[in-house]
Amino acid sequence: MDAQQFTETSIAEMVAGVKKYLRTEREVYLRHSEPLTPDVRQTIEGFFSADLLARLRTITLTGARVPPPPFSLKAKEMSGGRFPDFVHMDAITYIDVIVFHDRILPRALFHGAVHSAQIAVLGFDKYVDLYVRGFVKHLSWLAIPMEAQAYQLDARFAENPTELFSAEKEIREWDAAGRY
Repeated sequence: MDAQQFTETSIAEMVAGVKKYLRTEREVYLRHSEPLTPDVRQTIEGFFSADLLARLRTITLTGARVPPPPFSLKAKEMSGGRFPDFVHMDAITYIDVIVFHDRILPRALFHGAVHSAQIAVLGFDKYVDLYVRGFVKHLSWLAIPMEAQAYQLDARFAENPTELFSAEKEIREWDAAGRY
């Protein structure tokens, strides 16, 4: 598929569908989620604001898997297969609820927290709009600027978890520079 074939109307429909999906799934998992435990919180403390850390919630499914979103087949078709299979991901972020399949891994926690921070800093509507437009432009999940930033920051964290930096500051800088 060619990214040029998408109209503003079709992009707006995709944005609306992703917003609905994220909100609906957040509500499903929120009921069974918990605030960050002190041990988990300590893992990423200093990289994120206290306000964000207080809002983050996690749930570990242990055996169950997050089903593919309703738009996954279309996204795989659009991207020539460059869209993730949710059942094989370590974690999925639904606004401020990070759903882990098996256990909370530090790098996956950090990655999910970056997405929550992106939503907090940019606002939910802008985040989803930029995310979908990034996918439509590149037709690859990994090339979405939101994902590229989350992977860059989680790699930086994994390389040296004692070298603190502000994820929210990085997000504001990318936004100001028009990198999304």
